[in-house]
Parts: sequence; structure tokens; C-alpha cells
Amino acid sequence: MRAPIYDDRDRTDLTPQRNGETSFSFFNRAGGSLWRHSRALHQEWADRLSDREYADVRAALRSDDAQARSAFLELYLHECLIRGGYEVVIHPELGHTSRKPDFLASRGSSRVFIEAIAPGPSRAERAAANRIGDLLAELDQVGDDAFFIMTTSIRQASNSAPAGNFRDRIRTWLAGLDADAVDTEDLPTRTFERDSWSVTVSALPIERDKRGSVKRSIGIYAHGEAQFINDGAKLVAALKSKVSRYGHLDAPFVVAVGTTSFDEDDEDVFNALFGSVSWVLDGLGPGEEIISRGVRNRDGFFGSQAAWANRHLSAVLIVDQLSLHDPTRARVALWVHPDPLHPLPSELMFPGVIHEWNGQTTDKREGLNARQLLGLSTDWPQGHRWQAG
Repeated sequence: MRAPIYDDRDRTDLTPQRNGETSFSFFNRAGGSLWRHSRALHQEWADRLSDREYADVRAALRSDDAQARSAFLELYLHECLIRGGYEVVIHPELGHTSRKPDFLASRGSSRVFIEAIAPGPSRAERAAANRIGDLLAELDQVGDDAFFIMTTSIRQASNSAPAGNFRDRIRTWLAGLDADAVDTEDLPTRTFERDSWSVTVSALPIERDKRGSVKRSIGIYAHGEAQFINDGAKLVAALKSKVSRYGHLDAPFVVAVGTTSFDEDDEDVFNALFGSVSWVLDGLGPGEEIISRGVRNRDGFFGSQAAWANRHLSAVLIVDQLSLHDPTRARVALWVHPDPLHPLPSELMFPGVIHEWNGQTTDKREGLNARQLLGLSTDWPQGHRWQAG
């Protein structure tokens, strides 16, 4: 008998997800009436897998968030294909290599190979994030009845943070403040240092009628630093790791990339696939304004109109912001290669939108409706996040 993904237990914990808490730990304990629908959906989708595949997916969903996100992307794709009327073979055998893509989807005479990847942070980035998460989890337990704290600055080292020491010192500092005397325009702020770590926090007075009932101490996270994120480079790196992995296939090949940060204007994806833009200065206009024009470079993953590249990849499927809570909210877009060796079948395969090259840019048309395809009503999931029922 298969063990369920989530433990069979009574759930009475109605608190939000904690700092450093994995998605599995949260879903496994969350008592709000809303979360049971997500748990049931995960189980329903996984139950369609064979015993071996089920065991692998269950283990990944119960692991850290990186493994859970990757497994859920594959589970989501599998469900979309099954519900779309495709016969799906997981890890099909190939005659020319021992490597196996994630899926072979067949319907009638149409066959499509599909590979999924959910790029994540590097090992060093994960380690740094875990150190910060452990620190924030402790600071969230300061437990002062009259104050929240705002984390305004954190300087971390390569060693584990002295989180308990910081928590106790902040607790002592807050105990010496009078919440009714604090000027909200000039909040009390203090920096705590130890073991090459530095934490700066401000004290936020809690409204009188809510004092003593607050369960979490961090009211505002303001310690993050502005940084430039090159999502296009991450996408290209992910595609390069997969595009030639199986050699030249005898059917269309789609790489599905699970992302978490692309903007809704799709500019980063377009530039990554069809080439970045450089600006050429053409001189000064009548009013001495600078005249410039954008020129598309030939560094796109699909190449350029003069010489299309990576033609054995038929399309790239972007699955952005795929949530374990409600997968229908994912932003899904299929970017079709302008000149693939094996064109995709005409039948729609995935939710979201479809981008097709028109000679200058891409035309966009609607794909399948996610809720209709997945058999979920418009008001799914029902219930309350932080109320039992």
C-alpha cells in the first residue's frame, strides 16, 4: 500500500508559513480549511503515477523546496498532458542513447518529447539563504507583547548566525522601551553584532488593543538589498543544459522551464530567445535631442532570422510562478521556434498563451484554459487560510 504524500493527522495549527519552513512542512501541518484542497490535489495527481514514479515524487515533495518545486513542475506537466487526451510515457527509452527525457506524449499520430527543468540557486546561494532563514526564524520568536521588529539591515558571514544570542539581546532591548512613548516618525533602532554577523532592527509599537496577541515578531522585512537579476541568462543556461542532452530526436522536442521571477511583459524571455537589444546613436535631432534606435543582436537562443539556431528544439514552455497552493495561477507561455526541424502538432497541449514569430516579433494567441483543462472550478480552492473548517 502506498504511503500518502502528507501524513494522516489532525491539523489544528492555523499560523502562516514560518521563516525557513519548507513547503512540505507547512502543508503537512496547516489547519486552515483552504489547504486541504491543495493537499488533495497533489495526492490525486500523484496517484496517476506508477509505484516507482510515485515513490520518487513523494520523496521529492517531502524534501526541500528546490526538489519539491522540480517534482511539482513535472507532476503539473504530466497532469496537463493526461487531461489533454495524451498518452504519456514517463522516461521513454531512446534507441540512440541511454538517457531518457521526462515524457513522451502521444495522441493519434502526434508525438512530442518533453523535458522539464526548474532552475534554482547555486549551492552557495542556498547555503546563504538557509543561514538567513535560520536567523529570521529565531528573530521571529522574540515574543515582545508591545513591539514588532523591522529588520533594516543584515550583514552575514560564512558561519552560522548567533541567532539565539541576537534574539535574546533584542528581547532585552525591547523590554526597556515604552511603546506608548515611541515616535513612529523616528523609530528606535539598534545594531547588534557578533561572530562577524550584524543585525539592525527597528522597534514598531503594536496597537494597544492587539498587544499580547501577536504570535510572530517580525512585522516588516526591510533588510533586502537591491540587485540586478538577469533572468534571461538563467533561462539560456537552463536550455543549454537540456537542448542537446538526447541528441537529435525524431519528433518535436519541448523544454519546459519552471521560473519564479519573470516580469509579465515577457521582455526577458523574448530577448533570451530572439536576441538582446543594443542601442545605436544616430546623432542629434533638430532640438539637439539624441536620436537612437534599438538593434536586435544575434545572441538569442533561437538564433536570428538570418540563421536560426537550436532547430531540434521545437518550443520552450515557460511555467512561471507555479504554486503548490493553486497551480492554475501559473503564468504559462509556449514560445514556438520559428524554424524547427520538427514542428509541433496543431493541437493545443498546455494552458496559457502561445508566442509565434511573425518576422519582426511574436504574435500571441490563447492556449488552453488552465481551470477547464485541470477540471477545477472558478472558485477552487474554497475555504479559509487561517480558519479551521
